[in-house]
Amino acid sequence: VVIEELSPNGKSAFDHSKDKAKDLSYYYAHQPEAEKGFPAEAVVRQDDPLSRADGLGPKALDERKPVEFDNVRWVNTMSYSDDGKVVKVYIDFPEEIKGADITCDWERFGVELIARLPNGRLYGVRVKDAEGWVLEHERKNGWAHEIEPEKCKYRVSSSAPRVTLTLAKKDEKEKWYELRKKDIRSTF
Repeated sequence: VVIEELSPNGKSAFDHSKDKAKDLSYYYAHQPEAEKGFPAEAVVRQDDPLSRADGLGPKALDERKPVEFDNVRWVNTMSYSDDGKVVKVYIDFPEEIKGADITCDWERFGVELIARLPNGRLYGVRVKDAEGWVLEHERKNGWAHEIEPEKCKYRVSSSAPRVTLTLAKKDEKEKWYELRKKDIRSTF
């Protein structure tokens, strides 16, 4: 049962509020869209907002500070195995990295992995080509062969302070006899 008091002039509280407060009225939100008079630059979305939401509630903003590379302890020793379509790279860290916040950026001939431990220490692995190469024989320091970055992944070991990088080969039939590209001039 809805009981609504009428004012002495016969208007309902709804109409009286709309007349008195105009677009600041409590009932303004309940008007039909055509009567609201949105500004010309307003964007009215027609799609369901639930199509963009994941349903898991609000998310905390990423408040991480950018990595200061002066504080990173770089790990340069690694081993690898050629497993047909992929190459597995094994990186052993000096301490347990379970629970670390890991970021990994892949490139065609390299990777940069940063592990931010809960105690604040930073460990990193960087395999990167020298800048400015044009011809293949000028390329050095990156992976020995090209990889497909979007198919690569990493895994933190549950039993050891180790990360395994899985590199997806660009040419699946190509054998990797060395992990990193060496400077051809260093052999002379």
